Amino acid sequence: MRTIPKMSVGTRVRVLVAVLLCITANSGRADDVTFLDQGWDDDTRQQFYYTPQGSELIRYSWFIALEQPDCACLFRDNAYLTSFKFLPNSPNKHNPDGLPVGFVGDATTGKDRWLGLTCAACHTTQFTYRGKTVRVDGGTTLADMIAFQQALVDAVRATVKQEDKFCRFAWRVLGPTATAAQFAELRAELKEGLAGLADWAAHSRPAIATGFGNWDAVNILLNQINGAALGEPANYRTPQVPVSYPSIWRSNQMDKLLWNASVENMTLRSVGEVIIVFGKAKVTATDKGLSMKSTADLRALRSLYETVDGLSSPRWPEHIMGALDPDKLALGAKIYDREGCAACHANKHPYPMTEPNRFGKEFIKVYPTPIGQVGTDPNYAMYFVQRTAKPGIMAPAFKGSPFEKADNLPAAVLFLGTLAHLTMSEVAALGVPESDYPEWLGYRDMPTLPKNEAELNALVQSLLVYKAAPLEGVWSSAPYLHNASVPTLYDLLLPADQRPKTFTLGNREYDAKCVGYQTGDFAGGYRFDTSQRGFSNAGHEYGTKITDEERWALLEYLKSM
Repeated sequence: MRTIPKMSVGTRVRVLVAVLLCITANSGRADDVTFLDQGWDDDTRQQFYYTPQGSELIRYSWFIALEQPDCACLFRDNAYLTSFKFLPNSPNKHNPDGLPVGFVGDATTGKDRWLGLTCAACHTTQFTYRGKTVRVDGGTTLADMIAFQQALVDAVRATVKQEDKFCRFAWRVLGPTATAAQFAELRAELKEGLAGLADWAAHSRPAIATGFGNWDAVNILLNQINGAALGEPANYRTPQVPVSYPSIWRSNQMDKLLWNASVENMTLRSVGEVIIVFGKAKVTATDKGLSMKSTADLRALRSLYETVDGLSSPRWPEHIMGALDPDKLALGAKIYDREGCAACHANKHPYPMTEPNRFGKEFIKVYPTPIGQVGTDPNYAMYFVQRTAKPGIMAPAFKGSPFEKADNLPAAVLFLGTLAHLTMSEVAALGVPESDYPEWLGYRDMPTLPKNEAELNALVQSLLVYKAAPLEGVWSSAPYLHNASVPTLYDLLLPADQRPKTFTLGNREYDAKCVGYQTGDFAGGYRFDTSQRGFSNAGHEYGTKITDEERWALLEYLKSM
């Protein structure tokens, strides 16, 4: 029996040579990294990086075997994935194949095993400074998720179309004794996988090209919940307004989440986070009502968020970047108080807390600042509340609400309502007794639907804000503002008309003077243009009317946060 499809001698030689050259290829390496003291030991850190949570991006064996779109080198090659600003990592017991931070296979084996991303892929960063590489766990990634996603689609498409490339791929996946029938089956499966990847990419592609360190995750998530999960293609919208990836230390303890403070429940947020990093959700009608399922692993997510509870914000590493000036620190602290910064960004721990909720729990108080007051680009908050959507299969869930008979309703309402029902369904599917629901929901309430026009208006107003949280580790969270439109903290302390209007992102070299990444042009960098819709660097002019001497002192104080 023929074990491989018929091919010419020349083709067979090219395939064999490429397989031998690339079968163990993994150029690029995990750099020697300095880890800051953030309360984790290395095993805890690696668990955070590599605990699967339900993301299903691509079959694991396919990812390991896939080549880059334009050459025979492996897609999973460290040097290639580093070009998207993912972080290489050495093999260990949590990561036997030496994948980048946040790339993990689920617990199944064989053909049904999936590769997905964890929250570590988006919430871990590192920078270089004078030859040293420093890792910040829970920090603001520079990853370009859209470019990565498109490259993956291009790689799978090239594998489907190019015979040499497909044969090399199939040999890696199936082994040297595979039959022609197995090759044919794999090709059909790969075509089906390509259709799913391409569909996701098409609905995630932004109106304006984004780049390193920004992504319109929430509006892509709305597409997946309101569109894909409900089977309502009319609800898809082109992503418009990318934002920066936030840091996540203390996030579990805050009363409001996401840049627009639209989510308060941590469990709901975690289910949404899985879906945005290529998890799946589906709502279907049954004889007993709506069936809601997702690939989110609530047990793993609960463990991960307990791990995050032990994560501290990073302290300025004086042994690497120089000691802080005590005189400037003292002056900067006075300016911070004088300029009223603490009114929105509580100074230092212990932070102001909310009143105990109905479960007796308190949370760090986050200040939702109205967009008209803060003056930063309003498009992200506005777009979230202005989107509309067809309720479709979810219509019964709105019985008794103002939206009971609506053909269209606010997309945010449909999104929050569907995600709440989905989360509760996932908790129930675990067999959790109702008496234990509060614990599984983090002792927080789930969102409720507006019952009348007044409540709807109140909800809309509550979402036309950007959250102002404590500034712990702010020195490591560049670029700044919700939309990543200000490259350094020094620039943020300037009046808006003096801030850079264009700059380049993607350079990991740290600017310890101005506090942020170096932003000069370089090959492969992403040019951020603040004149584009959603990219404005206006607003947040608090504390900008000070002398330059005071500005440097305030900057020194912010380094100490």
